[in-house]
Amino acid sequence: MAIAEAPGAPCVSSFAFWSQPAPRRARTFEQLRRTDPVSFQEPPDFGTVGASRGFWAVTRHADVVSVSRNPDLFCSSRGIGLGDTPADILELTAALPLMDPPRLTAVRRVVSGAFTPKRVALLKDRIGAEAERIVDEFVERGGGDVVADFSRKLPIWTISEMLGVPESMREQLANSAEVLIAAEDHESEGRTDNGGTAALKAGMDLHRMARTLIKDRRLNPGDDILSALVHSELDGEPLSEQVLRNIFSLFITAGNDTTRNTTSHAFTLFSDNPDQWSRLVSGGDDVLGPAIEEMVRCATPVIRFGRTATADTVLGGVEIAEGDPVVMFYESANRDEAVFPDPQSFDITRSPNPHVAFGGGGVHFCLGASLARVELTALFSRLAERVASVEAGEPSYIVSDFFNGINAMPVRVVAR
Repeated sequence: MAIAEAPGAPCVSSFAFWSQPAPRRARTFEQLRRTDPVSFQEPPDFGTVGASRGFWAVTRHADVVSVSRNPDLFCSSRGIGLGDTPADILELTAALPLMDPPRLTAVRRVVSGAFTPKRVALLKDRIGAEAERIVDEFVERGGGDVVADFSRKLPIWTISEMLGVPESMREQLANSAEVLIAAEDHESEGRTDNGGTAALKAGMDLHRMARTLIKDRRLNPGDDILSALVHSELDGEPLSEQVLRNIFSLFITAGNDTTRNTTSHAFTLFSDNPDQWSRLVSGGDDVLGPAIEEMVRCATPVIRFGRTATADTVLGGVEIAEGDPVVMFYESANRDEAVFPDPQSFDITRSPNPHVAFGGGGVHFCLGASLARVELTALFSRLAERVASVEAGEPSYIVSDFFNGINAMPVRVVAR
């Protein structure tokens, strides 16, 4: 079989599409779910490395789950972006998102020890104390910029604590993470600086920090995750330094983005829906759990992930050829009318809520999901105790097909 375009399918591979605010993108995804749930898209016309061919856009919840749970048929090791990534780059950057079973299964078994309920529980009180400090400072100032003054703080602190990053490295670590997020902003193409070069330097800085820390942990192991990974074995052999450095970088980026972006979006959601904030404040712990899930669903901090078909198959009634790129759009699946009644509404009591913001299940389900929930719970339980009302100003969004993020947004909070 060969790729054959579905005529008339709306385009989701252009800079013009991703420059739109999320509500306008939602209308396009709604149309695709209704008329072309698996549609062929032309190569992106923005700065995606190796974007020489099109891809299949998967927009329905059921199809996203199907792709997620069939790694033998839809593999990750050939790239997860919208373009064709060179093999040497794939090898250099190979971490969990770019692995397939059985190697993924083996490495994930080792890495998952970092996110066991017991280990997360040991951090829970410390995360709660840090969240309380961040919230109290924000409330006492009456608010501020949602990213710089609030949402970026707890995630980078938490992952630094888990990895045992010393205070002397944390500022550089946070700066490198910021550069990597900025590199995903397609608006940066219009700037005079070279975002790709800056991202490469930031990535190299993270690897240099990782190399230093790995060397130290080999000689002086502690009770942090990096020490555990350095002294773990895979098939009877220690994890290679390249794999360790890739995992370190993955933890810094993935551990930062989900909680940060969900937190920022939550302020806009509660500002636009003050009745939901009142419900959170009055509902206590019974409401908090469902509220966190609804925040994550509506924010969908990671918009999409790609796979490659390993054999001819049929998906959503469409013939997919071996080697075809297939892209799962979580942003669309999380608003699928077949799964979520009134999907555009923000309802913190929504139940059930089988969102795919942490992935559609299967071997690539987000290892840090439980940690993200602990962080979000710590932040919003304290906010509910301290804040009577939330008012968000105009957000400056990241223009990205990967991160659903906010660069900056003024927020005013009124203390209870």
